[in-house]
Amino acid sequence: MTIKKLLGSAIAITAVTAFVSTTAMAGVAGKYKRPNGKSATVSTCAGGGLRAVAANGTVMFKCAKKAGKGVWKNSYMKHPEFPGTFNGTIRQTKSGLSVTGCFGPICPSEAWTKK
Repeated sequence: MTIKKLLGSAIAITAVTAFVSTTAMAGVAGKYKRPNGKSATVSTCAGGGLRAVAANGTVMFKCAKKAGKGVWKNSYMKHPEFPGTFNGTIRQTKSGLSVTGCFGPICPSEAWTKK
């Protein structure tokens, strides 16, 4: 195989990988229904991260960093009804997202359903 063909193959593989990654991330972005019936909007940010804003404008997590396939972690998570911020993990599920936040040894979780 010539260098030109190898280079062409490498470019094609890179393009497909970028398309698949972007498509997967676009699948996570959108509106979600929280267990309390209120909504949150999830969007993507730099480096494959996720950001969520509650219906009342509260930023629930700021650019959570990708930590694996369908998993993001963040040291800034905020529940609209509780004071302070905490560490958390967001996991993609079949129906939406599982959002877990820990303050001390207590780690409650919410199942968010994609609308």
